[in-house]
Amino acid sequence: MTEAAPTRATWPIGRGLRLPGLALAAMSVVLFPLHAEDLPQLTVPVRVHLLHSEQEAAVNTTLTEADVARIFGRVNKIWAPAGIRFEVESTGVTHMPGGGGALPKERLLKNGLNVSYVKNFAENGFWSGQFAIVKDTAWLKKVPGGLDEPIPRVTAHELGHALGLEHRQDVTNLMASGTTGFSLNESEIKTAREHAAKFAAAAAER
Repeated sequence: MTEAAPTRATWPIGRGLRLPGLALAAMSVVLFPLHAEDLPQLTVPVRVHLLHSEQEAAVNTTLTEADVARIFGRVNKIWAPAGIRFEVESTGVTHMPGGGGALPKERLLKNGLNVSYVKNFAENGFWSGQFAIVKDTAWLKKVPGGLDEPIPRVTAHELGHALGLEHRQDVTNLMASGTTGFSLNESEIKTAREHAAKFAAAAAER
C-alpha cells in the first residue's frame, strides 16, 4: 500500500488496514535453504524513527535507542540465512506535525530503508512503499518454532515487503501475516537479495 503526497509521506493513524491474501506458492519452505556463509553479505542502511505527537498520545512509542539496537540484533539473525544485514544508520525521535499521520519527507533516509515505531495502530505493521510502520504493542499468533518476541518479527516481516516479498499463507514463513514464523524459502531469498543489492549499491555511492 502506498499513499503519496507532494511534500509528505502519509500513513493512516487509526484506520483499519486490510492486506490482500495471496495464494500459497507451490514450493516448500525450509528454515535455512542456503548456507549463509556461501552468500556475500549485503548491508542495507536503515533509519529508525521513534514517532511522537503532542496532539495524539496513541502515536508516542516508548521504545528507546537501546530497544532498537536489541530489536535489530534479532532482525539480523532472522535475515542471516539470506546473507542480508540491516545496519541502523541512525535512531531518533520524529515528530508528527498536528498528530495527523504525516511523516516529513525530509526525515526519510534516501538510498536506504525507513522503519517507524508507533505505540497504537490498527495493524501490527505495514509497508507504505516508502517506509515501514511497526506497532510496539504488536501481538502475534504463536506457531511451532516461531520467534518469541513480536516486534523483531513484525519488523523483519515489513522489511521483507520492502525487499519485494509478498504475503504467504504458510504460517511458519516470515511473510505469513500475524504469526511468529520466520522461515524463508530459496525463491524469497533470491528476490530479497536482488532488492537488497540495489540498496547496498546506492548506499556505497553516497
